[in-house]
Amino acid sequence: MPDPITPLAAADSSYDEVPYDSHPFAQTHPSRLFTVATLFGLRPAPVQKCRVLELGCAAGGNLIPMADYLPDSEFVGVDLSARQIADGQAVVKELGLKNVVLQQASILDVDAAYGQFDYVIVHGVYSWVPNPVREKIMDICAKLLNPNGIAYISYNTYPGWHMRGMIRDMMRYHSSRFNKPKDQVHQSRLLLDFLAQSVKQEGAYSSLLKQELETLRNQADHYLYHEHLEAVNDPVYFHQFVDKAVAKGLKYLGEARVGTMVTGNFGAEVEKTLRMLASDQVQMEQYMDFLRNRMFRESLLCLAKQQPNWSINPEAVRGLHMASGAVPVTAEGQPATAVDLKSEDAQNYRTSNGMSVTTTRPLMKAVMKVLADAYPGTVPFDLLRMKARELVGDTGNPRQQAEDAQMLAMGLLTSHLNSDLVEFHGMPLAFARTVSERPTATPLARLTAPKGIVPNRRHEIIRLNELDRHLIPLLDGTNDINAITDKLTTIAQTGAINVNKEGQPLTDPVAVREALASIMEQALGNVARMAVLVG
Repeated sequence: MPDPITPLAAADSSYDEVPYDSHPFAQTHPSRLFTVATLFGLRPAPVQKCRVLELGCAAGGNLIPMADYLPDSEFVGVDLSARQIADGQAVVKELGLKNVVLQQASILDVDAAYGQFDYVIVHGVYSWVPNPVREKIMDICAKLLNPNGIAYISYNTYPGWHMRGMIRDMMRYHSSRFNKPKDQVHQSRLLLDFLAQSVKQEGAYSSLLKQELETLRNQADHYLYHEHLEAVNDPVYFHQFVDKAVAKGLKYLGEARVGTMVTGNFGAEVEKTLRMLASDQVQMEQYMDFLRNRMFRESLLCLAKQQPNWSINPEAVRGLHMASGAVPVTAEGQPATAVDLKSEDAQNYRTSNGMSVTTTRPLMKAVMKVLADAYPGTVPFDLLRMKARELVGDTGNPRQQAEDAQMLAMGLLTSHLNSDLVEFHGMPLAFARTVSERPTATPLARLTAPKGIVPNRRHEIIRLNELDRHLIPLLDGTNDINAITDKLTTIAQTGAINVNKEGQPLTDPVAVREALASIMEQALGNVARMAVLVG
């Protein structure tokens, strides 16, 4: 067996040489972990006042937005790459954040001196480190989690990675002839392209090559390098992962994407057979992996003494916050111009990613309107019920209110589990949804906008167009719309922004300003919908 120090040191240098893009992962946010734990009957620490540890934090792109939005919580990040930690520390210093610490250290050195944590996050690490580090990750979760703490660990899994592993082996074999990471990535892409085009016989192998080529064609170089060309990438079966956790005094809680745990999504006959095959939730999850040919998991763990209830009580929903970007559509799938909230006619709702649901209940139609009006913000359950009832009438009957709450809890839970049409959050998401006289974006958005991406208050990454990259840094609360337009006009004169009219580039300052002024309301409205404005 190779010395475990060797791949660990190699990982250090590889991440220094090819830094991983460091940005938010919504599924790792304590709000998501709180939500899943609450649905399964646990009592996790409040998101607004908690302590979070991230192992393998890169440049803090996941932790820093959390710290920026949650000033009463504390965040600690650990990463082996000195370069990435230095990059993150520079951002922390620029923002003046006092509640986040990024530390260059090995996971093997994390001990009790770090203190206890309510949430531990390990994203994109577990499968990519040697076994002693994997053991240490489980050990940290078992020893440093508070009694009600939750750990998130993502990892590659079988059976799906059996096929993907073949592609990785081919890429590593070919790329080993080259020394520079850039050349290794380029040559790996060329190899896949060659194989996909040259394997003539139709069949599983040809389909696999073409599918992987299309997948990797859209992935950044840093992802391909660290996912497929690193020295260590050891997938496991789900049951093996759980066995490792149990051995350390931990217990499987669920998945960050809780909808993947729903057996009913396979159909009634498959669900019936699954329930015959599996005697517990762990076995059920493993059989579902077999059905899906699953490649990747984002599993949540808790301490062994906790008792998750996987038969969710709809009452758990009442302590959460809801959001939905679904819009009403006609039976033909076209946007609906009006919805009769008081009728019992069937109404379809659809999200931007194609998820849909149909309801005949007036109260649920009213709920969808309240959520749409608040989106991308959230509405707490009780306020959602009250506003929805106001839209359909009869708000003063206590019996009606109780029936509403019961029906809404079940309806919202069903929509969340089966389609993700309704989002659940463990805390309110607050930001300015309209443009003020002197708009203000978050300091973090203003700092990162020139790079073309910004983290928003929903812990998502927003990719910016050319105009937005220069617009958002100007939204510091000191500039009104005229001043913003003037400054963008000056920037355009440097060639940094291309301003066109009827397909022709404009160069005259007066014409450029006029063109920018004509779209400023729309541009600022787009920024407001990004969930990055705070004033």
